[in-house]
Amino acid sequence: MKGGAIGAVLGLLLVSPGAWANTRTPSSNRAPKTPQTIDSLRALVRHAPLPDSVRLQALLALSDRLFAQDVAEARRVGEQAVTFARRRRDWSGATDALYQLVVNCERAADYAAAMRYSQQGVELTRAHLPGEQWRFIQTMGLVAVATKDGAAGLRYLRQAYRQQAATAAVAAGERGNLLLHLADTHLALRQPDSTLYYASRALPQLRHAADGQGLGRVYQLRGAIYAERQPVSRRSLQAAAVELQRALSVFQRYDQEADAARAALALARVRRLQGRPRTAQQMAERALRLARAGRMPDDEADALSSLARAYADQKRPRRADEFDARSQTLRDSLFNENKARELAQLQVRYDVQLLTEQKKAAEFEQRSQRAQLHSLWLLLGGLATTIGVGGGLYWRLRRQKALLALANEANSQAVVEKEVLLQEIHHRVKNNLQLVSSLLAWQGSVLPNPVLQQALASSRARIQSMALVHEFLYRADNLSQVRMDEYLSELLDSLHRSLTTPRQRIQVSSRLAPLVMDPKEASALGLVVNELVTNAYKHAFQGRDQGELAVILEKSEAGFRLAVQDDGAGASVDEAAATSTQETHSLGLELVNTLARQLKASVSTVPNLPTGTRVVVAST
Repeated sequence: MKGGAIGAVLGLLLVSPGAWANTRTPSSNRAPKTPQTIDSLRALVRHAPLPDSVRLQALLALSDRLFAQDVAEARRVGEQAVTFARRRRDWSGATDALYQLVVNCERAADYAAAMRYSQQGVELTRAHLPGEQWRFIQTMGLVAVATKDGAAGLRYLRQAYRQQAATAAVAAGERGNLLLHLADTHLALRQPDSTLYYASRALPQLRHAADGQGLGRVYQLRGAIYAERQPVSRRSLQAAAVELQRALSVFQRYDQEADAARAALALARVRRLQGRPRTAQQMAERALRLARAGRMPDDEADALSSLARAYADQKRPRRADEFDARSQTLRDSLFNENKARELAQLQVRYDVQLLTEQKKAAEFEQRSQRAQLHSLWLLLGGLATTIGVGGGLYWRLRRQKALLALANEANSQAVVEKEVLLQEIHHRVKNNLQLVSSLLAWQGSVLPNPVLQQALASSRARIQSMALVHEFLYRADNLSQVRMDEYLSELLDSLHRSLTTPRQRIQVSSRLAPLVMDPKEASALGLVVNELVTNAYKHAFQGRDQGELAVILEKSEAGFRLAVQDDGAGASVDEAAATSTQETHSLGLELVNTLARQLKASVSTVPNLPTGTRVVVAST
């Protein structure tokens, strides 16, 4: 490169407010990440004769700018900077390079890499810069919290806090932000008193540092705790409103749209609890504008729901229904995206935990290798005696067995963690199905049409039947099998409780064989039982105040045989023929026939003498 070009690139490095030579807190005001700047930096680090300190700064700047375009290359250049600084024994520069990698990997949601670089930073600072070790322990805690492991995150953050307290040269903003991280983590763990304690301690530090975003978060946390304090009182609600209004003002002053939208939403909820629906409506409208401006669909859906509740409180049902429908439409469009994000977070959490276990195993292996090397020298010194040789071989064999046992234990731990991951997925699916069921129940309660209410109630029953399968899988030791006698027994109890009325008492009996099915087949058969039992309650006992219903599940040569029989009015010849030939316009019976085909089974309807109907679903 020419001297003028080198000078221009060095000028870019010197004017960048995020230069890592001067601070270890990443700046949000980076120099523009233009292709020309990246190309110039690449040419600079490859060809120009530079002093070592300037070359390190060029590598750091190049890595920082590359994160917006190519994370893999950015990490490679960052690791090159770490290696370069280590080779020069520039421990401060190596610490800066590792910390920059951690922060940028966090921003890119590459949490496994962030945890790995944090572990390297802990080892480096423990050996050479003990006063900086707390920074990397703090980032390990933030990664754990970001991957939904709040307990581990809290342990790391407390350890970082103790080390930071023993370090004199720490800026007020850094002390305040660590206290704020502790408050956030306690809030996620539902520990309100500890949340309020750490948030209040962070407030003077953040004021001293003039950290606007941090101050807003403190006010928001304090407002959330006051709003949830039990018992609810006018005094606590007013205190929550004051704190949240302060948070909203600070966030808008510093153009923090996302935080401002959430503060406005929280303030709308408090105003509603205070009995001020008009003010709650205004706050919800403000939150909606901020969420749309910041392109935050989740917050937009929450703002629409808050508006619906505010209009309902003002006795304006049409506007309430309008905003509720818009909220539901938006949430439906976000449902699959949110589920994919949750599954990705679970996988990242598993990767981070696995990385931690691998680090422990690697440390054990290093200790074993050092012990083996020491034993080897002892063995060479004692070759003259047979006893020495035999003893060395014996201890070596023991160490190999220990390493093999460690590897087996790590594999077993990985299998257990995957099973826990699957159980967590089933648990989350069950919770989401229960949420959908609750939303249908709420929607049905406000509909004026009894036919629509009945349709929503039927859909709720089907969803609860599917949710029950996932509940069994969450509690089961074997995630690939469902015990049908236990599952159907609990399903029948649930249906009996929901369908029985004071004017009509139906006796339900069952005889269920201990069959085992995979989750897909169990869900299908559970829906069949749900439809047949619900149909019997609706039609078999019309005009009667009592009756008997029996459900029988038996094992057959082809697979299974299910019978649902009642002593009610009985099906007509046309209805029985339609069920047997799968020619029916009833949604419930169409669903039974469709599910029977999935189960490779036939459906038949016969009289249940002397009175009633018997429906048989049997494997073919």
